[in-house]
Amino acid sequence: MTKTFTYQKKDKLKSRKQTQYLFAKGNAFSAGPIRLLYTIEWEDGAVIPVGTFAKGVLQAGVSAPSRHFRKAVMRNKVKRLLREGYRLERPAFLRSIHIENKRLNLFFLYTEAQIISQAEIQEKIKIVLQKLADKLK
Repeated sequence: MTKTFTYQKKDKLKSRKQTQYLFAKGNAFSAGPIRLLYTIEWEDGAVIPVGTFAKGVLQAGVSAPSRHFRKAVMRNKVKRLLREGYRLERPAFLRSIHIENKRLNLFFLYTEAQIISQAEIQEKIKIVLQKLADKLK
């Protein structure tokens, strides 16, 4: 049995350099309270050696603003909901795109002051991932 609905350590955006590059040079769009920042890197042989991203790399991170959620408990709840929504929508997103020889970094930001339900968050994540899949085609 394969593990399709997972969000493992290798899928998490942990690199400080990648995150800084994402916020400095990344593109963004929103759907409701969720804003998606993304960058796409291709292997070109000069900067990134060919074969580095042979299978493709997709990593994601999440964040909730401390300006809206003063208590860490609430920020952690929002981040947990974002991760869960992404985890459930990731397999459909991977089926709709072709990421071989690419590195795709995603970062989900929650922008509202009120927490919406898990189902609504998952639907908004589905919408932003579909927009991204359309841009990648």
